[in-house]
Order: sequence, then structure tokens, then C-alpha cells
Amino acid sequence: MKKPHLSIVTTLYKSERFLDVFVAQCETAMAEIKCDNYEIVFVNDGSPDKSLDKVLKLKETNNNIVAIDLSRNFGHHYAIMAGLTYSTGDYVFLIDCDLEVQPTQIPIFYNKMMEENNCDVIYGVQETRKGSFIERMVGGLFYGFFNRLTDTRIPENLLTERLMTRRYIDELIKMGDKNIFMAGMMQWIGFKQIPITLKKGQREGKSTYTLGKRISLSMQAITSFSSYPLVVLFKVGFFISVISIITGIFFLVKKLINPEIVLSGFTFLIVALLFSVGVIISSLGILGIYIDKLFNQTKNRQTFIVKDIYK
Repeated sequence: MKKPHLSIVTTLYKSERFLDVFVAQCETAMAEIKCDNYEIVFVNDGSPDKSLDKVLKLKETNNNIVAIDLSRNFGHHYAIMAGLTYSTGDYVFLIDCDLEVQPTQIPIFYNKMMEENNCDVIYGVQETRKGSFIERMVGGLFYGFFNRLTDTRIPENLLTERLMTRRYIDELIKMGDKNIFMAGMMQWIGFKQIPITLKKGQREGKSTYTLGKRISLSMQAITSFSSYPLVVLFKVGFFISVISIITGIFFLVKKLINPEIVLSGFTFLIVALLFSVGVIISSLGILGIYIDKLFNQTKNRQTFIVKDIYK
């Protein structure tokens, strides 16, 4: 039986020192599953080092390598989408090239996929979240908030690494999201998905995912899949308005019952201020919900630009 065509997709950003080992392990993994019809797709996400040059050097002795050079740094998830878009395999294996999860694990995913009936995704999850206490806590909070604020459920400790069928990839690309959050998109489209538990190693050198980037990604993830924060904003504003009205009625009734009571100007200003703030926040919440819908429908800018392709 002919082996299916397999694409290995990864991104480049300060990845130069990993590439020799990464490519060698990919070749070992392909030999183990007896697959000689494969491609390794590298997407250069505006890497400031010589990662692309290194890939092109490796390509001189490995015709299975494909390099996609983006016009600038668009971000990890946008680069992933570029790689998936230009991949040609019947199956696509997505992996980071920093060797935290090594390509020699590909046979585990592949064999599991071959064992399962009608399965479209085999995805990796960590045994335990690695990193410092702060990193683990922030990660746990993110998954908790995301799963509570959206209808899409993301498994905790999810890894980038996953093996996917072509029909799944095609549907993922068709989504056409402009604010890309891959983990959410990959869960949202459904299909039969099965987890595999892996132990993730420690990256050599400092991670390029800074705290600022993690916070930015978290904000994008929640706002891309949920309007709930805007709904909360509206509810808070409405609640403040109601409290201010009740407070105003209370002081008015008190004045009617005891006309001799003098209500200070400060009291009136506080009530008026609370009412105004409540109305403003409620209005912003309502407008925000509609703007959010219109914005997502009408913005049609491309999510990445390919400068060169080396096949």
C-alpha cells in the first residue's frame, strides 16, 4: 500500500541553532514510518537571525525542504496559517522547531492516526505544564477564563504539535479568520480529535514568547471567540445606572417625608455622576457589541504576505 504524502510544517524565528538536529530527526522519523513522500515546510516569520539562510543551506542536500519567506514578522499563529495554506500533504504534522517536542515523536502521532477510524486530528497535550510557577499559573488562568467566556473548549496544557488530515486543514483555511488564534480555531471546526499525552522538554536558550506576547495572545484569543467582555461591560453599566436611580428615588422620598431635611449639593452630584457614568458605560457596551460584529465582518486584509517560496 502506497504511503500518503506527509507535510511537516514549522515556523522560523530565532531558530538557527535548532535546524540541523530538527531536520535530521525529521528524516529519522520518516524512515521509521517508511515514508519517502514528504516535505518539510519552513515558514520564515521575519526571523532576525540567519534561520532562512540555514534552511536554504540544508535544502542543498535535502530536496524535501520547502521554505516560505514572509515579507515581515506577522506572528507565530499567522506564520502557522501560512505553512498550512502552502502545505500539500494528505496529512500535515504541525510542530515547533525548537525541539521542546522532538520530531522523533512523529511516528507516535502517525501510528495512532492509522489505528483510529475516521479520525482527523491527533493532538498533543503536556503531562504537566512546564516553566516557573508564574508561567504555570498564568497558563492555568488563561485556559480557565477562555473556556468560561466562550463556547469553544480548549484542552488544558495543549501543545502546538498535532497531525491533521487534508480535509481538516482545508476547512481550517476556509474559516478566513483575520484575528487568528489557532488553538481556538482548531477546536471550533470540530471533527474527530484525539489527544496524546507527551512530555515537553526545555527549550535551549530564552523563549521568544515574552510575557507581553502571551498577554497579547490571550487578549486576541478571548476577543476573537467571545463578545462576552462587552456584554459584561454593558451589564456593569446598567447595574450602576439602576443603583444611581434607586439612590435618587431614596433621597427624593426622604425629602418628601421630611421636607425640613436639607440635601447637600454633594449628594446630588454623586447621584448625577453615578447615573451619567452608568449611561455612558452601557452605551459604550452596546456600541462595542455592534462594532465588534461589523469589524469582524468587514475587515478583509490578508493575514500574511509571502515574499518568496523556495521549493
